[in-house]
Amino acid sequence: MDWEGSRYVDDRCSLFQRESGVLLDIPSFPGGYGIGEIGPHALKFLRLLRDTGQTLWHIVSLRTSEPERLFAGTSYGWNAALISFEWLCDDGLLAPEELAYFKEKLEPINHDRAAVIALRLQVLGEVAKNFDKRASTELLSAFLKFRKYNHLWLDKFSLFQALGEEFGGQPWYRWPDRLCSFDRLAVEMAKKQLCDKIHCKNILQFLLARHWERVRSEASYLGIRVILSIPVYVAHDSYEVWANQSLFFVDGEGAMTATGGIRPSPIMPGGKLFCGPQYRWNRVKEEQYKFWVNRFRRELQVVNIVCLEHFHTLFECDEFPADEPEIALESGHLVPTGDRGLLDRVREILRTQNIIAGDVFGSNLKMERAIRQLEMASAVVMPFCFSREKATTQVFPKDYTQRHIAYTSHYFSDSLLQWLQKFSERLSTESRSELQRCFGTDLNRVNRNALQHLRGSGAGAVMTTLPDILELAQRREEFLLWRFDWERIDDVAKTRLLQLSQR
Repeated sequence: MDWEGSRYVDDRCSLFQRESGVLLDIPSFPGGYGIGEIGPHALKFLRLLRDTGQTLWHIVSLRTSEPERLFAGTSYGWNAALISFEWLCDDGLLAPEELAYFKEKLEPINHDRAAVIALRLQVLGEVAKNFDKRASTELLSAFLKFRKYNHLWLDKFSLFQALGEEFGGQPWYRWPDRLCSFDRLAVEMAKKQLCDKIHCKNILQFLLARHWERVRSEASYLGIRVILSIPVYVAHDSYEVWANQSLFFVDGEGAMTATGGIRPSPIMPGGKLFCGPQYRWNRVKEEQYKFWVNRFRRELQVVNIVCLEHFHTLFECDEFPADEPEIALESGHLVPTGDRGLLDRVREILRTQNIIAGDVFGSNLKMERAIRQLEMASAVVMPFCFSREKATTQVFPKDYTQRHIAYTSHYFSDSLLQWLQKFSERLSTESRSELQRCFGTDLNRVNRNALQHLRGSGAGAVMTTLPDILELAQRREEFLLWRFDWERIDDVAKTRLLQLSQR
């Protein structure tokens, strides 16, 4: 395909029809169990969205609660720490004494996210061990159906987790040679030896799916669609790379030989190395993009819309050597990667249009033309629009069209107020002029002006965050560790959300 010679198609995109919504990660929910859960507070949040006229909920990740791993996630098993303890009690799977033990141990570590998650997983491990004895007939039957429906990935993913524990938490590329290389006989033998651990891991994935289905059903009933972010790159220490090593730049011992990333720019001055290996795109293509079809199939089973972050890396990407991380950012170079064939194949097999191009960190002419030809929606973040260099596509809010889903800020950015205080002086004259037109000069009205400006824009959908609604000056590093309090969602906050929906 001659991208440079391709003509633009219409700017229409039917995915969004002047809608609005909120970007909020599940661990940010309040509650008394250390982190937010897929539980009652999620249902309450959905009712808040309905009552304020929102139709979209964007989730950062169902896979990890570690901010540094969002750049390279996994597509299969979920983060077991998100299971609702309250709903486990309702199902008789968590005994009162176990809950009391958890709350006693939780109090001194409540502000340590890693320690809280470790404690939650310890309790959940006991829940899984006792599941067969405590579960009702209905639950046991539902578990068997879940295993049957997800047999293509479930046992292998749970084996991957069990082996990680068996070898003291070491990544797969430090396991014994035959397991490291995904030798079929060694894998089958390990499945037999670790069948009890695999069974427990399967149970946790079932409970996650059960709790999530309850939330998603409520969202559907209330007319709210769920968007889930997934990164192009998957983590080096992930089931996907372990089971598909020929598709990635890893050597015979599993070591990563090349990775993707982002060179330093005005948007990200320090640059960023992804924690996943570069794809061998020629092999991915030779297999008819089977890896990607399966990945999207899994994601679209659990949400309505997928936002593919770092979408531009499907076409070209900064590539870095993996053996010298301390100097890698100085030695990166631009390389061609995939092409439009990947998305054509996914759409052909899955018959879906529900994929958003997340071009958060920059875009180029090739990518923009691909988005238009595919008639895809494209995510844009207000602060980043002003921060971009002329070398990339600079789309100001006045240029938004129906194919844009516009964010006041993002989990990769500071909150709107924090960003304006830190970066506005570094912008070009043109960007500062447009910035003043959108936000005004009164810092006390920045968030309100921005919301009003986006509400009147041509964007197909407008998304905000609760920190922006609450006018918090919040750093990017705090986003995924932040938890809101329902008392802060007062009439003023609800009015701002309601106004946003009146488009």
